[in-house]
Amino acid sequence: MAQNKIPSILILCLAASMSMTLLLSVEARRTKFTIYFQDYAFGPNTTFFPVVGLPGSTLNYTDFGTFFVTDDAITAIPDEGAPIIGRAQGIYVVTGKDGRNLLVLISLVFTSGTYNGSSIEIQGTSRQFDLNRELPVVAGTGMFRLARGFINTDNFSFDQERGYSVIQVNVTLVY
Repeated sequence: MAQNKIPSILILCLAASMSMTLLLSVEARRTKFTIYFQDYAFGPNTTFFPVVGLPGSTLNYTDFGTFFVTDDAITAIPDEGAPIIGRAQGIYVVTGKDGRNLLVLISLVFTSGTYNGSSIEIQGTSRQFDLNRELPVVAGTGMFRLARGFINTDNFSFDQERGYSVIQVNVTLVY
């Protein structure tokens, strides 16, 4: 008799799961927007900093095993003095022995503007010498709760003397 109940329970669970999936897919919204990271590799405003590396490492962005932390300002336009709408906070680790790949774990935390109080979580491999880099969005909070999607990043500008970069980030989300 217990054998007859097990298939019924499985069918009920499957039906509930399918209903929930359909409900979520019907309500899903798509959003695309562009933001800019204001990145300083050295100087008084440093926002990208090497923390530790393998013995003998120069803590360079191509040294395998080097661990960086970041806290870049996010702006809606590429100008250095633009109002800050959030922070890109997280870690980068050089994971490619040849120095070409980084593991990126970063939170885009919005502190003002349209997305104030929300965040986007990014986790994946960045092929740092590619002109355009794509990374997955794995989660979100606030208005981006249950987000998934991707970002494309590109170097918008670079001032080598100041160690200052502007990184354009095109965000595509479904939530």
